[in-house]
Amino acid sequence: MTIHRTPGKDPIMATPLVPDRETTTCTTTAAPAARSRLRRLTRVAGILYLAIFVLYPLSAAVRSTLVVPGDAAGTARNIAASESLFRWGMVGEATVVLVEIALAGVLYALMRPVSRSVSLAAALARAGEGVVMAAGNLLTSIMTLVLVGGAGYLTALSTEQRDALALAFQEADSSLVLVWGLLFGLHLVLLGWLVYQSGYLPRLVGGLLALAGFGYLAQSLGTLVAPELAGVLSTVVLVLAVPGELAFSGWLLVRGVDADAWQRRALAARECEL
Repeated sequence: MTIHRTPGKDPIMATPLVPDRETTTCTTTAAPAARSRLRRLTRVAGILYLAIFVLYPLSAAVRSTLVVPGDAAGTARNIAASESLFRWGMVGEATVVLVEIALAGVLYALMRPVSRSVSLAAALARAGEGVVMAAGNLLTSIMTLVLVGGAGYLTALSTEQRDALALAFQEADSSLVLVWGLLFGLHLVLLGWLVYQSGYLPRLVGGLLALAGFGYLAQSLGTLVAPELAGVLSTVVLVLAVPGELAFSGWLLVRGVDADAWQRRALAARECEL
């Protein structure tokens, strides 16, 4: 068989050895499929954030209606008489923990084009907050239920001792808020910086998130140093935290992120996929 060759051209060498850039890099404009995935991701983040806004206050309200500060006997009596309500509060707290950990992963995926290391640190801080919250809310509640349950082996302790321990566990839970508040504050400061630097979310929202984070840090550290200021610092947190977190969750649900800007940041960071 005769092979016809064009003079001056080698059929093998005619094939370029270096791939076309268009086949190896992501475009700076997000494709429709990528836009859809990104939109779903932002909506999931917004829904998870709003779920925390609803579930955590409800769970805390259940606990506050049953715990009587300074009255061990009254607290034990309330919990024993409304054990089902108390357990439903625990279910709400457990759900919040799971949502916190899931949200940490979703926010990492959204913010990693800005800085993978800072986004990972923010995600770890939020996941750590969830772990501390689980140890504080759930463990103290389980121990309280054991004490008010009236098991036979508890007769080694007097009723007054059991009631006092039950109240001590509930008050310890209130103090553990300061521990996870440190981690949550760090998360919000880092998240605020990421949002501010992103270019695909409003800078104002980023500033509000960072301000909320400093509020949580001030509450935790300030209460540890000056417990008499706990009430004032709680009010400061409400004033600083609610606007930023509501604005962030609302923006994710209603507007989402600028898909083209997200794609450009992802391309610059060599992260071309969600």
